[in-house]
Amino acid sequence: MLVVAKNNTENPALVYNADDQPRSARDWIIYSLQWVVTMVYAVVWGYAIVGIEMGFSSAELSGYMSSIVLTIGLSTLLQAWLGHRMAMVSGPNVIPSLAIVTAITAGGKEYAQQAFFAQSVAGIVVIILILFGAVKLINKVWSPLILGSMVILVGLSISKQGLALLVDLGFGWQFFTGLVLALAGTFVAIRTKGIWGTLPPLIVIVLGYAVFMTMNEFEWKLMQEPDPFVLPEILPYGLEMPPFDLIAIMIVVNLMAALNMFGNLTGYSGVTKHKLDDKTMNRSFLFFGTIETCLAGILGVPATVAYGENLGIVMLTRVAARSFIIVASVIFIFFAFIGPVGGLMAAMPKPVAGAVLLGIASTVVGIGANMMAAAPSFGRREQSLVGFSIFLSLGLFLLPPETWENVPRIITTIFSNPIISVIIFVMLFEQIIFRQKQPDKK
Repeated sequence: MLVVAKNNTENPALVYNADDQPRSARDWIIYSLQWVVTMVYAVVWGYAIVGIEMGFSSAELSGYMSSIVLTIGLSTLLQAWLGHRMAMVSGPNVIPSLAIVTAITAGGKEYAQQAFFAQSVAGIVVIILILFGAVKLINKVWSPLILGSMVILVGLSISKQGLALLVDLGFGWQFFTGLVLALAGTFVAIRTKGIWGTLPPLIVIVLGYAVFMTMNEFEWKLMQEPDPFVLPEILPYGLEMPPFDLIAIMIVVNLMAALNMFGNLTGYSGVTKHKLDDKTMNRSFLFFGTIETCLAGILGVPATVAYGENLGIVMLTRVAARSFIIVASVIFIFFAFIGPVGGLMAAMPKPVAGAVLLGIASTVVGIGANMMAAAPSFGRREQSLVGFSIFLSLGLFLLPPETWENVPRIITTIFSNPIISVIIFVMLFEQIIFRQKQPDKK
């Protein structure tokens, strides 16, 4: 039986709106499983960006993966159930993740480990600012140009990562398999009708695993090495107070992550036509500060955030009901205590991961462009400042690492990250340098 959405802002383009209830047992199983598979991606993201760079031993990696899975499941559950109340996966945030990687380069593994404690301190700062009305301040300066530019940079960043994963093993059969999978997912999304048209990510991942397992190109050892049962460790790197500069960096980084969070929520709600009032936004940000930033740091993993990629996933699948993602997140929390499950997620073949990322990236870039075009004005001024901001941010992102060697850490952390820098540039150009004069009121 179809239940009408409570927010009365249904999107007819969707198969399921946010508050719709599942219409059959088949839908319960398929769409909950699809969100579980989508959440696996967040695990791989946390493993690929930070886990690999940290150089963990097998035992350390087992505990790290357990904590990653737990924070993804817990943050997604609380946000979808009590926070923003939308079908959005929360996963390791690329902004603080890149800051942790930068800390490894700057001060080594032990210095980077202290960044997690510093992240917890940053979470407390975020909570205080939210309680003092920071969300209202963000809302005053936020604009469709900032949102659209940020979403486009998210898509471009994803595409770079996706292509890197596709060619990781060279231009052999693995690359072409990933490319065919990406095209197959796009074909399914565009050409098929009914339930098949909502399942591209699930189809790509399942087929990809099957192909690489059949060809003996699957890393079974990642499933065999972890203990059968694992427990996430509290403060795995000790209680030593981080250096002041590291605390300052993580505060700045996570404030930028808060802007990212605001943009992702407003962008998602705009696309799905889901109501997002001030009370809901504030509640979501309190979860962001406490669970997604502070608790994640205590568990020794990067802060999480509601992913901008959710826009692409929902537009591909046309399923935005939070019932499915709540079930999936509960399953994920259970997975956190089963060692081989984390190994299975970390063993996703890279070309398969690249294929899904490529499909999501193309959708996200299109959505970002549509958001900017829908701005109240998108004339020569807006096109110029947005274009300059996007290409400047992308150019800085693509610079070789040695370019930043003699640059202060906080500057490197901010301007080598395209999502942070494009937010800053568009805000600077739109609100200050090229600010439009308001007409005089008579």
